[in-house]
Amino acid sequence: MAQRTLRGKGLALWTALAVLALDLWSKAEVFALLVQHERRWVVGEWLGLTKVWNRGTMWGHFPEFGDLLPYVRIVAAVIVFVMVLGTPAVSRFMLLALGLVLGGAVGNIYDGFVHEDGVRDFIMVDLGVRFFDPFPIFNVADSAICVGVTILALSMWRAPEAMAEEAAAKAGPPGL
Repeated sequence: MAQRTLRGKGLALWTALAVLALDLWSKAEVFALLVQHERRWVVGEWLGLTKVWNRGTMWGHFPEFGDLLPYVRIVAAVIVFVMVLGTPAVSRFMLLALGLVLGGAVGNIYDGFVHEDGVRDFIMVDLGVRFFDPFPIFNVADSAICVGVTILALSMWRAPEAMAEEAAAKAGPPGL
């Protein structure tokens, strides 16, 4: 059974803090720079900045639950934190993923409680592909959550092999 302590969880916690710092800093900078709905292209006409308030979940879905979402985000962040505590320190890939998700969740929790207009979103992407048009506007926290969840999903595919290797390592060398 995994010991539920912070010992060996530095990768997850430092990752979460880095994501949180980058998220809050980038939101503050962009929102100080732009007026509402102003667009500035950064790379060609496919990556740009804009200033929008998001009252829904990631990518603006379910805005009708806007008043409830900060509390849902807190529950999700607590679940992720408990997952960090239960993850063995040797599972660095998993700890990195959980740190990304946790940092992103806390960044959006902060916005949900501090700004009555919702979460600050500012990254816009135009891939020039009709299926993705318009691509939802998002922020650093959303990106970290998506990358972290993707890593978690990919690690689930290799989980049976990793669990077998971990069990073999714990068992030690075969007896004589």
